Amino acid sequence: MGLTGVSARFLPHTPLMSGSAAAAARLRAYVLWEAVQGGDHEEAAAELVGLEAQAGSRSWTHASFVAAAALVVHALVHRGPEVAGSLADDLLVRAQDLHSPALLGVAHGLRAVAAAVEDDTGAVLAHAGRAVVLAEDGAQDALDRCTAMVVSAAAYNTLSLWELADELFGLASDLAPACEEPLQQPAVVMDRMLLALEWATALLELGDEPGALALLRRASAAAGAALALDLRPLWVRTALAGRDLVALVLDVLGPDTVVPDRLDDRLAALASHREVLTAGDDVELRPLLDAFEALCLVRLGRPGDAVDRLDHAAAGSASSGSRSFSAWVRAQALSGADADASVAAHRAYGVLVSRSRWAARRAVLAAARSTIAAQRLCDEHADLSRDVLLDPLTGLSNRRRFDRWLSEVPERDRSEALVLIDLDDFKRVNDVHGHAVGDEALRRVARIVGQHVRPHDLAVRLGGDEFAVLLVDEADPPDEPDVATEGPATLRATAVDRGRAIREAVAVTDWERIAPGLDVRISVGTEAVVVGPGDPGARDRLYRLADADLYEAKALPDAVAG
Repeated sequence: MGLTGVSARFLPHTPLMSGSAAAAARLRAYVLWEAVQGGDHEEAAAELVGLEAQAGSRSWTHASFVAAAALVVHALVHRGPEVAGSLADDLLVRAQDLHSPALLGVAHGLRAVAAAVEDDTGAVLAHAGRAVVLAEDGAQDALDRCTAMVVSAAAYNTLSLWELADELFGLASDLAPACEEPLQQPAVVMDRMLLALEWATALLELGDEPGALALLRRASAAAGAALALDLRPLWVRTALAGRDLVALVLDVLGPDTVVPDRLDDRLAALASHREVLTAGDDVELRPLLDAFEALCLVRLGRPGDAVDRLDHAAAGSASSGSRSFSAWVRAQALSGADADASVAAHRAYGVLVSRSRWAARRAVLAAARSTIAAQRLCDEHADLSRDVLLDPLTGLSNRRRFDRWLSEVPERDRSEALVLIDLDDFKRVNDVHGHAVGDEALRRVARIVGQHVRPHDLAVRLGGDEFAVLLVDEADPPDEPDVATEGPATLRATAVDRGRAIREAVAVTDWERIAPGLDVRISVGTEAVVVGPGDPGARDRLYRLADADLYEAKALPDAVAG
């Protein structure tokens, strides 16, 4: 399994350029994500650079981000940890501004893979755990969620946390029907095959042959699932090789009687697969194939052939099984059945080391699950904290948030303004049209209010049919205390303009579409004062003044408030 958890060889047969131009660019970036891991990676990377620039110039933020993420993958596979880590850091910063949990999950997942290359286990667990929780958001795009899960699985696989990786591959597979194109599905089934093979090697080293055989059967099932998909030729051969390898191991290690002719056929098939995998520069399945075949040769009483097979094993795999398992099989082949005391001692030591590694791995797995649980709990607390300050009907801030503002005193003087909004004769709306229509009217007014709020201001539903907008002097950023601030008169003029715009927007809304005869109007009151440590009661006074202005506006509904 590669570092990214997605294949270095899968590329769809035809470019996916349907739908809108922005959507097509995003899908093309996902296609190139796979291509940058293969033999034509430089050409694919060059296209990604151009695609990212084009998408950025047209404000296709989604496509631009996926292209940048694919370039991080290219760096992870081909450019080394220093470059990859820097690009992954930049991508993570960029993802913070997208307001897309799934894409933020992709960024965290890639940062986790980069941390694995840097041998930073703590960072792997932290970033992968965050990615998993972000990818659980069912409101996000399915392909983005699927990608975040696959990348997170790859990060966990670098730590041999096969249980977690397999669970994530399963979740990613479940998302495939909801994706515009199942771009990750071939990679998922192939990686599940490789994962099961590698997991089985660890159990064989521990002496758990029944557990290893069960995993090998899972690997065979994954190979069958892969062969049912539309794969490129090398992937087809890889799946066939995995299936035939498992068949050989089950023949030799399983409980059934071995038929010699069948074994010869199995070995001949694997030899053919080996040639194709070698020609295709495979570094994932080929080492496992050699090691498993060597183990079978040892069990068949041919240790010399086993050693010869391991002498020609492929190098460069990211799989821990291809390294430790190959060494373990080689030791089995060279020690022979009649081992002396020193060889027996080394065997005992090897078993002890394997068990210690397994125990350490289980501890890391527990830490990984705890990290995910902690991330979920953190998000739940954040949601609860946000919900406590939000009005459930309108989504605006609620009276509790307003009261908190009312009780706080800024650290230094600044101008603040308050716009108070009240629906005129709203009791009649409920009496005539019913509370369901009344609730929808409140939601519509809240939406209008929210659309007229500046980024640094705050919209609030005070309760019932009352709303408020809190405005802060725009020329008074907290990190620039020497900037000259506007006076309250200037800010009040801004507040009056905001109130007038909200009132006019409510007036021109087609309320008849909600209910025949429905007509909603609002009254607005505004005021502005200087608040600060020298006048702790300024906000209370601001509230009273704005409320008095609102009272006057309601008394003269045809007058222009302010």
